[in-house]
Amino acid sequence: MKVSFATLGCRTNQNDTAEMQIILEREGFSIVGPQEPADIYVVNTCTVTAKSDASSRLAVKKSLALNDDAMIVFTGCYAQNNPEEAVQIPGLDVVLGNANKLEIAQVIKTQLERIHQKDAFGLPLVHMTDITQKWDFKTIPVSDFHGKTKSFIKVQTGCDEACSFCTVVRARGRSISDSRDNILNNVKSSLDAGFREITLTGINLGTYGLDSDPPETFSSLVEDILNLDGDFRVRLSSINPMEIDDHLITLMEKRDNLCPYFHIPLQSGDDTILARMRRNYNAGQYRKVVENIASRIPGLGLGADIIVGFPGETDAMFENTLRMVEDLPFASLHVFSYSPRKGTEAERFANDVPKSVKKERNKILTELGNQKAQRYRESFLGQTVRVLVENGRDPQTGRLRGYSDTYIPVSFEGEDSLRNRIIPVCITEVSEQQVSGCLAL
Repeated sequence: MKVSFATLGCRTNQNDTAEMQIILEREGFSIVGPQEPADIYVVNTCTVTAKSDASSRLAVKKSLALNDDAMIVFTGCYAQNNPEEAVQIPGLDVVLGNANKLEIAQVIKTQLERIHQKDAFGLPLVHMTDITQKWDFKTIPVSDFHGKTKSFIKVQTGCDEACSFCTVVRARGRSISDSRDNILNNVKSSLDAGFREITLTGINLGTYGLDSDPPETFSSLVEDILNLDGDFRVRLSSINPMEIDDHLITLMEKRDNLCPYFHIPLQSGDDTILARMRRNYNAGQYRKVVENIASRIPGLGLGADIIVGFPGETDAMFENTLRMVEDLPFASLHVFSYSPRKGTEAERFANDVPKSVKKERNKILTELGNQKAQRYRESFLGQTVRVLVENGRDPQTGRLRGYSDTYIPVSFEGEDSLRNRIIPVCITEVSEQQVSGCLAL
């Protein structure tokens, strides 16, 4: 049977999808592309915003439009947080919990048998562990991330923070780390399979190892990975500012195979809003962390998430965020308009910001982020960067394409033999539409 995946949200979800694909292939299923006709569609959902929920529901509709007789498996954070709501979505056959993704093959077979025996009565099969209780965190080696030249390695899941706007604890549970030996084994498997970039992922990545006995540090894990043999580089997914220790900065400063890029969620540049959000830092602490990193790593790529229109955010508070973004060397911004999430503390907060104000603030910050991204890319004109060449060519120009170690997308002329290699490319042109280069071999 053919199985197609739609993956929404974070890089941890991309790792989860790859694991589920490996398991299904072992059981004789065939994995096809996300837009192809299939017998089974797996929607790996996100619930970080109301828009994410809507996108997850839309993915179900798109799948049924390709094959209205297909089985639909609904998993991920939306499914975990709102199973009662999920089962009401027309067309679903299985609602699968986050802690149960590695059981997907058996669950699908069970549902197929129910349908064959006419025991399903149109009701989805809900298979979900209580993620608030202790559960075993398991990962498996992934040797194929379909169509990708990058490998995603999940080193921890869950979160022990209590941000007032966030549903992650309900969706992923408490912070749990994979064992160091298993992580290193998974990385080696990816390298043996030919991957040249390893992205370390987690729900609260920098807290890796805090639940170990004795506790371990994330930076020491990164060092062990960097010390493995092979021509590869390591990239970090999102990491909170207070989890970045000096050792990690030193590694990024000294080691060529650790991409000089941090994505550090900001959320707000105003102390009152950060306190209401229950973030574990204030604006001054965030600024100090970023300025320290930027002073030590020339050409640093820096990204951030920001929420605008949080309940109670005044014009003056938004201006504080705007000034911080202007001051700090951001290369990219992900700007979100606040939307209340069911079951969170912030859902009960008063002084909601009007939608029109949220929209205007989002527009202002997004435009500023685009301007800073443009200036950052222009700073590399005439310089040589190391690009991991992707498997596919640019569909419009036919040129090779890839990302620099600081996450600049670059296209250039070259032979197919350069695919899945890390090569030097000189940046020759930067426009609003693209960054172009030429081989510097």
